[in-house]
Amino acid sequence: MACPTGRKRSAPDSEGSAVTTAIKRRRRTDFGNSSMITRSQTLSAARNAVLHTTELLENILYFLPMKDLLFAQRVCTKWRELIQRSIPLQQALFFLPRELGVYWKLVEEDDKLPKAVKISKEQYMQGSSGEVFQMAIPNEMLCDTDRTFELWNWPSRSTYLLPQPSGTRPEASWRRMLFAQAPFREFKFYYEHSEEPGRESVRDCTLEMMTSPTKSRASDLMAHFEATEAEGRYVDWDSHELTFPSALYGIEEEINVDEVDPNC
Repeated sequence: MACPTGRKRSAPDSEGSAVTTAIKRRRRTDFGNSSMITRSQTLSAARNAVLHTTELLENILYFLPMKDLLFAQRVCTKWRELIQRSIPLQQALFFLPRELGVYWKLVEEDDKLPKAVKISKEQYMQGSSGEVFQMAIPNEMLCDTDRTFELWNWPSRSTYLLPQPSGTRPEASWRRMLFAQAPFREFKFYYEHSEEPGRESVRDCTLEMMTSPTKSRASDLMAHFEATEAEGRYVDWDSHELTFPSALYGIEEEINVDEVDPNC
């Protein structure tokens, strides 16, 4: 019997089918890669937009750790210029004084360490010496903050200097720093010195007061110690203790709390 006229269905071409499938897969993959590239470009553009917006960049830099903020000046000229002209960033680096406006009153409790309760400026002005204080924040690059805030040092009336900085160049940036963001420009400092290093029997101590609008900077105090060493005496750097009158040392996070209770 003759076969009916018409087109016969050919057998499947396995090679052609594989090529078609590969093309489809490649198109899907290309689309996926394209989508990922687009998202990446969008995120990169958004990040660049933030970093090129002065106000946003300043806010980001403000919350960096102090040492990171110092090194951020090396990123580029734009960042260095922003950090150098920004008052909040210069205050964060302790190059400019900052008014904290925080006042504390020590409240005694039986068989417990006293706690510090926040008070108003008016209450501070009417309070008794040794009972009311203004808040101060020590410079963590110059002061031993761990020792300052140890429980046995509570209430933290004094801060202690770290060992002599390694960068002793006259232009070193730490020399321009304030020891603390404190409401006072005078402080008393205690240090020990001897005729020879390590000779406890001949060690002497000195307690002095500095009063001047600029004397709470590291350069002024270091100049005093360097002059002492130039006279042939050896300064014990572990003994340096700084106290601001009517100041209680605290940390940044305590600015917005109502009380500090060391017994908790």
